[in-house]
Amino acid sequence: MVLSSKEKTAIIVSHLVRVYSERAEQGEVPQNQSVIDFIIKNIPQEYKQDLSMDLIDDVFAFISTRPMELS
Repeated sequence: MVLSSKEKTAIIVSHLVRVYSERAEQGEVPQNQSVIDFIIKNIPQEYKQDLSMDLIDDVFAFISTRPMELS
């Protein structure tokens, strides 16, 4: 199975949310930088064409309703 560009973008957004959270917990994110700003600044150029607020909202909605459990 080959992932579409939009699917890859959603995966990258999810990863960037995690990186933002980790860095924010460690105090490594400037106080005035939102997670949206962080995503826009750090997403690779080739995926920016598929990036939208709707996609970011969908990723947030998905990850916020799923408990992250380690097995």
